[in-house]
Amino acid sequence: MISIALKTTAAVIAAAGLAYTSAEEAVSGEAYGAESRLKSLTEEALGVHAQTVFHRADRDQSGSLDNNEYAALSIASAELARLNGFVVIEGGNGPTTVSLSETASSALSPAEHVRIDAVARSTFYLHAGNDGRIDENEFANAQRAMFEVADFNSNGVLKRGELAVFARRQALMSAGV
Repeated sequence: MISIALKTTAAVIAAAGLAYTSAEEAVSGEAYGAESRLKSLTEEALGVHAQTVFHRADRDQSGSLDNNEYAALSIASAELARLNGFVVIEGGNGPTTVSLSETASSALSPAEHVRIDAVARSTFYLHAGNDGRIDENEFANAQRAMFEVADFNSNGVLKRGELAVFARRQALMSAGV
């Protein structure tokens, strides 16, 4: 089992790779540029995001995620969201950001790490097939399920409040992920 210290180190290294230029830019996502703020998210764009994130998380290039890869992705995503104050959505036109309004610009506490790890490992088995791994389609389906929960009006497009709900779920900051 990967220790919390190792996971913390991995999250810090990931955060360093996406370091921001100032605290003000970090909170708003301005480090990516003002034009990078996401105004809406379609299911099609979500598919591109899911594919990009999946390939980045598949550290051993096996074509599927194991429980440790999924948990590491979840912890790194939550840590970056907390530190930066926004979630990055990868799309065909490059990364865009969704601000997380009530996040503090600080690292996750050890208790939050444990909670996120536990939620991620539990969620993993909801989406993993009989082989105990999550392939690209299963990962995309999990992302689609988060999208559908956030799509309050069921129109296939997330805007404003819906985007905020989706971003919080991406960052594992709300219950029921």
